[in-house]
Amino acid sequence: MNIIKQFENLITGWNEESKCGYCWNFVGSGRPDLFNMFQNIEETECCIYVGLFNIKFGTRYTPDANGFTNKQYCFTSFEGFIGIPSRLDIQFYNELGNTEEEKEESKWSILNSIQECLGCDFLEILCDDNGLYQPSEFTATQKINYQDSNYDGWLIKGQYNY
Repeated sequence: MNIIKQFENLITGWNEESKCGYCWNFVGSGRPDLFNMFQNIEETECCIYVGLFNIKFGTRYTPDANGFTNKQYCFTSFEGFIGIPSRLDIQFYNELGNTEEEKEESKWSILNSIQECLGCDFLEILCDDNGLYQPSEFTATQKINYQDSNYDGWLIKGQYNY
């Protein structure tokens, strides 16, 4: 699986359909510091930026009854970020103001919108067309004011076994 190409094709499709009412941009940066250097940020639109880095591949082995190791499976894993440039003028949820309007305009409202948009079947959507790669793990951890561009979103980790 060409994980960069899979992500790029998925995000391009999401951008064309304006998935969840957002525009989408893919940044295949390879490293978090290079994602930080991305300059083509659209500030007039509410766009979600998807960065992919720390791509890994490998093999898991287990010992058999005789002490020899057997290949259990191969894997491809990745880390990345999915989020939007932060608005520094809004609260996380209700720490500064507790009106419904303030809560609706909060960082949590944006994070929750992205979470609901991705859903828990994100890796299944990203799967390769021939079915060789099976999703085995996906996690997302909230991240606020990430990198110099102050993105709000989710640090993601995923793994496929084959």
